[in-house]
Amino acid sequence: MIGAKSFEDPLSEMYHALRAPRRRTVVSILSDSDEATITVRSLAREIAADEHSIPVTAASGEPYRNAYNALSQTHLPALSSTGVIIYDPKRQKVSGGPNLAVASIIIEITRPTVTLLFDQLEEEMEEQTMTD
Repeated sequence: MIGAKSFEDPLSEMYHALRAPRRRTVVSILSDSDEATITVRSLAREIAADEHSIPVTAASGEPYRNAYNALSQTHLPALSSTGVIIYDPKRQKVSGGPNLAVASIIIEITRPTVTLLFDQLEEEMEEQTMTD
């Protein structure tokens, strides 16, 4: 089954690259952006703002530095290695890679399914608590 193996390895790598919420956020930001290239600073501000429920203009200090360092050192290289993004660490710029659309589709398909499963599990647990 050479065909199945050659399909599974990239798929596994893609799922592995998308396991972190910040990476999925990067994919969403790039997919929704009208800009071809985004700076790491902009990504870090958007992520810090999202994680702390604050306006992007207020995203600074420790939350911003935390997001910036994590993006630069871990998340962007991981997404780059799977072709989801093109990351230029010298210029601190990020653009969509050849697999950005695939990653975006995986996220859009998976998110509602996982939400539905967790909602069902929560309902079952509530029902079980009521009967106990």
